[in-house]
Amino acid sequence: MKPIKFIILIILLCQAGCRNKTIKTPADEITRVRVMEITPESVSIPVHSSGILASSEEMKLSFKTGGIVAKINFREGDKVKKDQVLATLNLSEIKANVNLAVNGYEKALRDWTRAKNLYADTVATLEQLQNATTALNIAESNLNIAQFNLSHSTILAPDNGVILKQLVKANEMVASGFPVFLFGASGKFWRVKSGLSDRDVVKINQGDSASVIIDAYPDIVFSAVVDQISGMSNPMTGTYEVELSLKDMGYRLAAGFIAGIDIYPAVKQAFIMLPVGAVIDADGEKGFIWSVTDSGTVKKLEVEIETLSGQKVAVKGIPDSVREIVSEGAAYLREGERVKVVK
Repeated sequence: MKPIKFIILIILLCQAGCRNKTIKTPADEITRVRVMEITPESVSIPVHSSGILASSEEMKLSFKTGGIVAKINFREGDKVKKDQVLATLNLSEIKANVNLAVNGYEKALRDWTRAKNLYADTVATLEQLQNATTALNIAESNLNIAQFNLSHSTILAPDNGVILKQLVKANEMVASGFPVFLFGASGKFWRVKSGLSDRDVVKINQGDSASVIIDAYPDIVFSAVVDQISGMSNPMTGTYEVELSLKDMGYRLAAGFIAGIDIYPAVKQAFIMLPVGAVIDADGEKGFIWSVTDSGTVKKLEVEIETLSGQKVAVKGIPDSVREIVSEGAAYLREGERVKVVK
């Protein structure tokens, strides 16, 4: 029993000592921040997008007339030379039409010759000669049409290039003008096609410079120039197609490569460029910054975020009376908090 009473006595003495001890509270700590002076800058904010590499000249090759495809000589991905035969139709019906037109022309020519001789002998009337002349002209036109269709019943390579897409196979029935091949002319020029939103497309113009990074060569920056800007949006995507001419740098390229694009508008705009860490609670087009008042407290201000460029943010909407904002330590502040500016 004595040990238990001794322990209880020690506990009571400790409690009494604690009641008489003064609890010290730490002094309020002042948050240290860095500030920066803000001045509008005239800068060219790049327009970021992605695109697809395409041949400088792409065309859809088709037959003038419809019919059954007799032969396909090249497949998708094959390289071809100018004037090589790519595909042909079954010419049975087309040649028959040519023979029909030839016979019609020969008959019309004989009729016209007979009418001309009879008219010279005053046996045929002028009307008969004129009718024979008209019939001869019609027959000649029909012959030209038949021969033209025959010559365009074979697809020839318009230039040296590559078959980008094969859309028809042998023995298939194709209509007149239906694409059989998507052909890309080979050369030193490539294009990058990209779709931009309405907010971005109004910022750029033809001739603006651009830098392109192709996924196949992630460490290489290709130079490019804006060549064409669509005046109508794509009904499927709602974007506006922009084409950039890519400068040849000697690398092996192929249609369909994916590329990242930065277009630099020639027209510069006035923005305030801030470090990314100076903007807090960013949500789409809006964010907040801190300004230091004359009394040493901070005040939260809303700004408009234009775009992100590297490690900086382009913003608008800062009141003219604000000359300095918190550049470091903004994430830990509260409205009205007293701060100490560190130089």
